Amino acid sequence: GYYVAMCGDGANDCGALKAAHAGISLSEAESSVASPFTSRDPNIECIVKVIREGRAALVTSFGIFKYMAAYSLTQFISVMILYSIDSNLSDKQYLYIDLFVITTFAFLLGRTEAYGGPLVSLPPQTSLMSLAPIVSLIGQMAIVIILQFISFFSVQQFDWFVPYNSSNPTESPAGYENYALFSISSMQYVILAVVFSKGAPYRLPLYKNWSLLTTVTAITVFTFYLILGPDQWFQDQFELIMPPAMDFRVICVVLCGVNFILAGIHEFFICDYLIFYKLRARRKEKGSIKKKYISVEKELRSSPEWPPLSTEPPPPGVGPEPLGRPERSPATVTMYTAFPFPSGTTSTPEPFMSTGDVPKRVRELSNGVATLPRYLPRAESQSCQSVVQVHQSEDSLSRYVTPPESPQHNFGSS
Repeated sequence: GYYVAMCGDGANDCGALKAAHAGISLSEAESSVASPFTSRDPNIECIVKVIREGRAALVTSFGIFKYMAAYSLTQFISVMILYSIDSNLSDKQYLYIDLFVITTFAFLLGRTEAYGGPLVSLPPQTSLMSLAPIVSLIGQMAIVIILQFISFFSVQQFDWFVPYNSSNPTESPAGYENYALFSISSMQYVILAVVFSKGAPYRLPLYKNWSLLTTVTAITVFTFYLILGPDQWFQDQFELIMPPAMDFRVICVVLCGVNFILAGIHEFFICDYLIFYKLRARRKEKGSIKKKYISVEKELRSSPEWPPLSTEPPPPGVGPEPLGRPERSPATVTMYTAFPFPSGTTSTPEPFMSTGDVPKRVRELSNGVATLPRYLPRAESQSCQSVVQVHQSEDSLSRYVTPPESPQHNFGSS
């Protein structure tokens, strides 16, 4: 379940560079073409940059996908509402929305650079079918539908309202309903571009992308100009019938502001904070995330003795070896005298009496064979004066046993 990165010079490790999810070659030689990435600096500092740029690219892809899906659904809702009264958007309105608004935002949304701060431990969303992207798109569409219906029905409540005449099929689609839906939907495309342009901790904030910020400001100002009081030439080109009173125009601007506030709360608080951060952390604590490496890591964390490395129980008094190696069986030690004592001399066993358990082992040595633990206490190992020949266990090599040193004996007077 983990994603693997591999660094190398591309010479004898080109297979690993290809097999890894992110292979980075630290050499510019011809063999480095085997890796997807090549670093000019021959060190592993490029790993941080690859992670940072990859996360930014992933967030950008999700944002552009959601924006294109939301744009098409927003325009579909506007057209379906106008179809209910046999009206439609004019050709110039379609051209303005598709060419100048949507195309510009779709190009500039991906121009935001990666966040230059420290990397966060939580990666971004990796699936479009997860909970946060789906709730984000559904919630934004719900806000769009509610605001468009409010503008469509609110314009019909004024005294100066004249319903659209659908009896003449050659008549222009211009009408008060067309003005209300075009005004609110034009700003909804801008609002969706702003809320889907995510900033830290994966990308720079929107105000650092000067081209996108300039475009958002210019389109917002021009849209408010079309809503409040456009010139007669713009009214003719866009086929707009302006309301005679200024109150409904101000209502349209207020509805645009309400739409922006609701969209921001839904995207940044509900989707990003509550669902993406809080709910994800809670699911991880409860263990409901269905990733194998997370399950194994949790099991290892809860049970430090897992996995079992040996079926035999460890001998009493002997602790585990370092690096989690299994306990080994005790060694069989055979005691030999290098040469017999000279006649008239006797061995003095008093030095063996310096420790508590040594007399018992001396009695065992009288039989020729003794079973000792793998690790002897320092005092006991220093007090043994005979030569020890060790029959090693199965996991060692007998040819590496150091030859015994010359024996030392304590001779007493006859």
